[in-house]
Amino acid sequence: MKAIIFDLDGTLWDTSDTVVRIWNEVLSVKCPKLHMTKEIMASLMGKNKAQFMDDFFVGVEKSDAETLISEIFAHEQEYLIEHGANMYDGVIETLNELKNDYAIAIVSNCQSGYLNAFLTHYKLKDTLTDFECAGSSPLSKGENIKLVVQRNGFEKAIYVGDTKSDETAARKAQLPFVYASYGFGDVDSYDAIVNSFKEIKDAVKSLL
Repeated sequence: MKAIIFDLDGTLWDTSDTVVRIWNEVLSVKCPKLHMTKEIMASLMGKNKAQFMDDFFVGVEKSDAETLISEIFAHEQEYLIEHGANMYDGVIETLNELKNDYAIAIVSNCQSGYLNAFLTHYKLKDTLTDFECAGSSPLSKGENIKLVVQRNGFEKAIYVGDTKSDETAARKAQLPFVYASYGFGDVDSYDAIVNSFKEIKDAVKSLL
């Protein structure tokens, strides 16, 4: 079976407004010396939890940072399950079209509860063949992409993402990389580029 494996943030949805608000609600009470912005959040997208914490919680004891981020993640999950976020135009319709011809999977560096919130709110679990995230697996994103390919026996696959780390992960997994230019980051190279999610269908045809 041929497969399309997607990144989550900046590729399928944009939670930045909601997430920044939730972070600042907690930080204003628990750690007022820190403040989150959309620009900072965008720069952290695609990084795993350890990298995220090192880059943002500068000068904060690791145990305190762990407590803060756990509280913030819990608030995020609760809100996103109920309300969702800014899903990019055409995602659900396009995924439902693509699943007729391809296996669909998600590999993200997010925590497991965050991915679960996305899948639960939009009722997408039955659309996917598989999913993996850094919150469930200690492997790097590239290794998790390879894991998903191997355990499902995909004969051919591509990875779709929006950041340099996504490009790096796809190369590590030895998969063609489709750059979602509408997302959060810039990349050095790609095998195909899409300027909106609906363009995925044409990119897939040229690579799978």
